[in-house]
Amino acid sequence: MSATTAPATLDLRAVASAFAPGSYNFDLLGLVSGYKAYLIFSGLDARSDAELADMGLARADLPRAAMEAAKVLQRA
Repeated sequence: MSATTAPATLDLRAVASAFAPGSYNFDLLGLVSGYKAYLIFSGLDARSDAELADMGLARADLPRAAMEAAKVLQRA
């Protein structure tokens, strides 16, 4: 028997800063936040399914997680 561990909770701020560092005070028409969401999505999409599961994500959750992480960066 193997012991299973619960998946770690997803820290959106850490994910966002890892894939889309920097902050912008001006976001014309949402272009900067959209680009950051794209960078975050691309970084997460490059991960294996096992790495995503360790982060508490499924591949189908990536678009939502990328948008939420970009919003977290925008509020910071």
